[in-house]
Amino acid sequence: MTREMIQIAQEYLTMKENGGTRKIVDLAQLLEKHPSKEVIDFLKTILKEKQIALRDFILADKTKKEIDETVSVMFRVTMAIKTLEDGKEVRDG
Repeated sequence: MTREMIQIAQEYLTMKENGGTRKIVDLAQLLEKHPSKEVIDFLKTILKEKQIALRDFILADKTKKEIDETVSVMFRVTMAIKTLEDGKEVRDG
């Protein structure tokens, strides 16, 4: 896993909000203390938790704004996992 791939994955895990940015997960900090496989497994755990939360939101009220936020986080985490596992960024074409 290269620094470039870590940076690309971190970009997926960084969201703009309220004029600033928010990291869903700080990969650099995690990778300092844990092997990459554990970090990827942690991201997969986050994804599963978000899937459960999404199901609950949809069952309770399909108009909740939390649905949009959860789907966004799920997409970003999925893209970060793919980047870290495959060692490449998803591109057009």
